[in-house]
Amino acid sequence: MRVLLVNDDGVYSHGIQALRATLEEAEDWEVYVVAPDRQRSASGHAITLHKPLYLDRVDIPGARSPVYAVSGTPADCTKIGLLAVLPGPCDLVISGINRGGNLGFDVLYSGTVSAAIEGVIMGVPAIAVSLAAWEEPDYGPAAAFTARLAEVVARKGLPRGVLLNVNVPPLPAERIKGVALTVLSRRSYRDRFEKRFDPRGRPYYWLAGEPVEEPPSAETDVGAVRAGYISITPLHLQLSDHETLGQLQAWKAELEAGLGGRAGTPARRA
Repeated sequence: MRVLLVNDDGVYSHGIQALRATLEEAEDWEVYVVAPDRQRSASGHAITLHKPLYLDRVDIPGARSPVYAVSGTPADCTKIGLLAVLPGPCDLVISGINRGGNLGFDVLYSGTVSAAIEGVIMGVPAIAVSLAAWEEPDYGPAAAFTARLAEVVARKGLPRGVLLNVNVPPLPAERIKGVALTVLSRRSYRDRFEKRFDPRGRPYYWLAGEPVEEPPSAETDVGAVRAGYISITPLHLQLSDHETLGQLQAWKAELEAGLGGRAGTPARRA
């Protein structure tokens, strides 16, 4: 089993190294770590196009697997890992373990989730894993669960275009109540910018804010994690809304009115 580990917290983060160490305990896992050379949280699905990427082998004490630092984004790490580092086909991409949850609309900003999405785009099953804790996180339970989940995914597979977004509550293993299969909550943020001044008196702005959530239910990722369950949310890359396509049909004639060509056919070039 060949697995690529990526993240957005950086190659030296405790989360990815805890997961690496756990996966190395299984003799049949061939693990490669390819992660950003620094913190790249909330970088979304950005990729590097206009400057070179540097790939450096780094030494992690006790690591048996090769570990590489990349001068780019989380999505870059998945791309370069699959295309330039691994010696052959990859069976699974795992992104994480992220410090802090990726819940609700967080998935649209998250470098952790985007790195897993890039794996799916490139035809490899993928899991994004986050520990919903900031203070003194213990990655042990999340790493152990991720290893079990990875074995199941490897055996059973995932539908094409689907990844699993996993959020683990910050609890000891014996206090985790179970696994909840969930949908995304409507968690977003009430953003604001704090205006500050640098030592030369030039103003700058610092993004701040606080989460805004609907009342959590057991069916959502936020509700499950708050209740002490590990949340697994399947995410699909197909973003097209087929229901709205039907509604837009009623607009079609109006939108085509006045176009140079016949309605329903492309206009001819003059």
